[in-house]
Amino acid sequence: MYDSFAGETGELTAIAQYIYENIELGYYENFSKIILSIAIEEMHHLELIGNLIRKLGRRAYFVNQKHCMWNAKNVKYHFSSVYDMLNYNIESEKQAIAGYKEAIKHTQNKSIQQLLERIILDEQTHLEIFNRLK
Repeated sequence: MYDSFAGETGELTAIAQYIYENIELGYYENFSKIILSIAIEEMHHLELIGNLIRKLGRRAYFVNQKHCMWNAKNVKYHFSSVYDMLNYNIESEKQAIAGYKEAIKHTQNKSIQQLLERIILDEQTHLEIFNRLK
């Protein structure tokens, strides 16, 4: 769960990425508001996964599966266009979905499976939003 929590493409990275994009695209007010609302949903996911890690008896450190600390280098700061940024976000959401689906395969705990399936629904909605914005 640490990769989903604070890995290179985890929830903490998604939050930082989308907040950065919100700031950079502030001149597109409606567009930046959408990005900000997605970042806020990702914050909720971060909290859910952090609480899950704690329930599993671990500390909710901002580390990946290999216990490497989260780093701002995980955020992509340069895009050639808004279109490229959206494509990057789409790929990031796809990776998040794939990571959660993989985690579901590795647990028999129904409540954990349900939690991850619920997060997947949100990530799929983010994917749809980014596709529509293109």
